[in-house]
Amino acid sequence: MTKINILKMEAWNIDQLVVILTRNSKINKQDADQARLMIGSALSLAKKFDGHISISTLKPIRSSEASMQVALMVASEIVLDLFAIVAAILSPPFLENLIQRSDLTSLFDEKIIAILEELCILKDYKIQDSTILNYSNHPDIDSPHIIAILLQVADFMRTYCSGALVEQDEEGVDTGGFSAEILLQLKCFYIPIVHRLYLYDVQTKLSDFWLKHADTLSYYYITAKLGMTKVERRRKLDMIAEEIESIMQAHGINFVIKNRIKSVYSIWNKIQKLNVNFEKIYDLSAIRIIILGTKDQTIEEEKVACWKIFTLLSQAYEPIYKIMRDWISVPKSSGYESLHLTLLTPDQEPFEVQIRTERMDHIAEYGNAAHWKYKSN
Repeated sequence: MTKINILKMEAWNIDQLVVILTRNSKINKQDADQARLMIGSALSLAKKFDGHISISTLKPIRSSEASMQVALMVASEIVLDLFAIVAAILSPPFLENLIQRSDLTSLFDEKIIAILEELCILKDYKIQDSTILNYSNHPDIDSPHIIAILLQVADFMRTYCSGALVEQDEEGVDTGGFSAEILLQLKCFYIPIVHRLYLYDVQTKLSDFWLKHADTLSYYYITAKLGMTKVERRRKLDMIAEEIESIMQAHGINFVIKNRIKSVYSIWNKIQKLNVNFEKIYDLSAIRIIILGTKDQTIEEEKVACWKIFTLLSQAYEPIYKIMRDWISVPKSSGYESLHLTLLTPDQEPFEVQIRTERMDHIAEYGNAAHWKYKSN
């Protein structure tokens, strides 16, 4: 590749980062040029140390090109701000003491340096199976410490979960086997903390990776049973969601709809928890209907609205009544309220529908019934 092509790729990556930051409302259009300059300055500084050998590992430190990949992941998947992106680019030379705080104070914001210093602390931090208990139930995603943890997560995802093979001679990465320590850290710390931060897509990637290497036979058994790729499963669920949207709109219901396909790890976890076989898992895909405009309604009126949707969907699809869960008549002890029903498509494939109001959804997502709480117990 010629130098001019490399420069074009770098410029394109910087532009992509600025576009993502603008789209995520992390910067406004007026600040785009300033962000572009800051990212460019960080990249130019990091490039000076490409090829340097780590004193601790005797292997090349992460290249500036790889750091840009981490930065893109930080922006697009974890949705962090400009400071986190710049810290991701500068972290390899900073962690190796190739650049010092004094080299950065006149060039970059103090928050960037604070994130880098937290990364240095985490570098030698020994994570135990009880470490997550020391963290807040609602971690502050703006704190330098939490951002540093998320930069570690992004680097891990780039190396192992991106789908691209990282050459072993580039960074000394062995993609074939993983130590018990890495798997313990994922299971007991990184996966729970991204869940508490509501980074569910990131959590799914880490959880599926953990299962693939902690219980390889179960992982491939479940993927074989699914018989479809994640993209194919997503496409089929999107089609069902569109059908349900049409039914709701035809009856003048004000709503939002969300859908999700159950991850391989979540399927495995439910099999373990319930001690059942794969065929007894009926919520491989799920649609959540959140009824809007119920703010001034009584609880009884909210229940009636939920049951109305239940009736409409039961007329359109075949319900499996024996596995229906009514947590609006009798809420869970955590306060969780929702109506869960399992329906069959014309092809006799089951899918779950969760029906709740805005109030119920807020309790489920942010109150005592928040998903991470009963999922972590």
